[in-house]
This record gives sequence, structure tokens and C-alpha cells, in this order.
Amino acid sequence: MGAGDAIAAEVTAGDIDAIRDHPGFRAVAVAYAAANLARYTALSPIERWLQNDIGRASLSGAAIILATRGRLTPASLLAAAPVRRGEVSRSRARLYLQRVMAHGLIVPSGEGAIEDGDPRLTPDPRFNRALLGVLREGLTATARLSPELAGALDLFEDPVFARRLTIHVAARLRARDLFPIDTPVSLFHERNGGARILEFLLVRQPPDRVRFLSECQVSHSALARAGDCSRTHVIQLLRDGEALGLLESGGGRLVISPALSDDAERYVATLFAVVRLGTLRALRGA
Repeated sequence: MGAGDAIAAEVTAGDIDAIRDHPGFRAVAVAYAAANLARYTALSPIERWLQNDIGRASLSGAAIILATRGRLTPASLLAAAPVRRGEVSRSRARLYLQRVMAHGLIVPSGEGAIEDGDPRLTPDPRFNRALLGVLREGLTATARLSPELAGALDLFEDPVFARRLTIHVAARLRARDLFPIDTPVSLFHERNGGARILEFLLVRQPPDRVRFLSECQVSHSALARAGDCSRTHVIQLLRDGEALGLLESGGGRLVISPALSDDAERYVATLFAVVRLGTLRALRGA
């Protein structure tokens, strides 16, 4: 078990239930999804690529944590928690590193090499802005449910606080006890653009729905635009979801199963609970 897993255990089932049971939770979740979609759309293609599936998002988060601790090197990223836990293969992590460096999103720090010739690296400001934008949206949403976090929004532009906040939140985000693999939402999160497609579906839900996710009118083209992917990719995702009994689609209408709805609701509530606890820890340090 890594350090991030141990820290993440501080988030309890009670914390998650408190978020999920908050009377404003669903409205805040929809607003968060809409804001995150708008943020994502405004990014450049390579910045969207950083976050387009759970593997790259995990590697990007690992890079941020390593950089804030002054430990980001090629070797450290290839041995980071997502690789150690088997969420991302070493070869895929190597390709990720090659691409971000080719686009200048992660660059040599200018400090030369350390003992074994492994050069120190630093994220470019574009990389930091793209990743911190995700955190800002999560914090903005969570503060609407937990007013005690309002001070963190005022401190967000302080680089020292932002680094502390990043470490506290990111260290909790990929713990398997909080975000287990092979759950219904992994149908989306493990695929290119899937997380944005799921957010788009949340935004399209009728306000008087009984479940977190129920059904909506939507086209393959609209889903493809939301996920920055092809219609073929979307069609395959929907077919796989139907084969698993997680959704039904046809005639421009998508019906989501109770199992997928419950897991999506759990996932978003857990995300907000993680941001809440991480922010409280960062505020104490401030």
C-alpha cells in the first residue's frame, strides 16, 4: 500500500454519505459537470489529451505531486503510483512522457542531472493550468456544499497553498478503496473521453428525475463532441454498456440503469468528499 492509499483511508463512508445526502448535492453535481465540460472544451487538444482517460489523468496527477516535491524525473514518473498499482503499464507511461515532453508540457528543469543521470523535470505553466483547472472546479463545487472551504478559494492563486492543496487532494484521489476498479462507472472512466461523456449525460438529465441518472434525449454526434472522440468510439461504448446491462439506447434516447446511476452518484459524492478533506488539511497547513 502506498502513502496515498494510507492517507486516503481518512475519507470515511460517513463523509461520502454526508455529501450524497446533502439537499443541494444533485444541483451542485450538475453545475460541476457543466463547468468542467466548459473548462475542458476551452483547452488545447494536447491539454485535453492529458485528461482524456483515467490512465493519463492519473499520470498527470502523479507528475504534479512529484513536481511539487521536487522529485519529478523520467524514472520517478515511470515508477509512480499509477504504474506500481498496475493502472497504467510502464510502456504506456513511457509513451505519455515522450508525448508531453515533445509538446513542451513537461521540460528539463535546467538543474542538470542527478546521481544516476536521470534529469530533473518541471511542468510547463500550461500543464499546471490544465491540471489546476480540474481542482478549481472540484473545489468550487465542494465549497457550495461545505461553506467552511470558502477561504480556500481565496487562497487558490497563492502558489504555495495551491501546491499544498494539490498534494492533499491528489494523494487521495486514486485510492482503490475509494475509487475501486471494475465498477459501473469504469465503462466511461477507462475510455478516451468517457468522463466528459458521463458529465454530459448528467447535464442533460431532466430536473424532476427520480434517480441521479435516468434517461435523456441525446445523439451520437453530441456525445462525440462532448468526449472529443469519434462517433464510432461512442457507438462502441454504448454497445458495451448495453451488453453489461448498464444502459439502453435507441431512437436518440439513452436510458441509464439504476446500477450505473447509483455508482455515478457514489463516484461524484466521493470526489467531493475527497476534495473537502484534502482542502481542510491544506487550510490547516496554511
